[in-house]
Amino acid sequence: MSLFKRIKRSLTGSIQTDDYESRVISRNNNKTRSTFDPQILPPEISEREVEILKDCWNTVQQDVAKVGIITFVGLFETHPDVHDAFMSFRAVNTSDLEYNAILRAHALRVMGTVNKCIYRLDNRDKLQELMTEMGIRHKNYSVKIEFIDLMGPQFISSIKASLETVWTDEHEKAWDNLFKVMCYHMRKGMCSI
Repeated sequence: MSLFKRIKRSLTGSIQTDDYESRVISRNNNKTRSTFDPQILPPEISEREVEILKDCWNTVQQDVAKVGIITFVGLFETHPDVHDAFMSFRAVNTSDLEYNAILRAHALRVMGTVNKCIYRLDNRDKLQELMTEMGIRHKNYSVKIEFIDLMGPQFISSIKASLETVWTDEHEKAWDNLFKVMCYHMRKGMCSI
């Protein structure tokens, strides 16, 4: 069993099925963009969706490290080429405890960004600025622009388990819209330099 599957099993007690993985890969391959087109605007996030996102986030924050790690483990399982894009992971053997600490630290940074975006939904200009700057930083790290759209679906699949008793299509749409907005502005930042 791969390290990623062992990590996921230790965190969740189970491994996602191949059916799930093929849905994520298929979904991502259809939506991944490799450029920024200012003619295509990000979706609007309604006040109801803001309410849903903030309410869900209060629950997700209770296990934020776990959600972050599961998100990245899932991403690395379904898109192994993404793993190699992370400079901090390249020099470390994936069986090392140091690898797990680096993975957890990065996952927590990403979850911190999600947190900032959720609370900046009340000030969209600040959200746009944050994510544009994040895009510029990721371009400087030589991250491929087509990797940006992969995070949202993985994150959504990771939080569903925590929210399965309340999860609806409305929740899915709210989170999908949030990540589309985040990715739009990241791509904008990546294409600005």
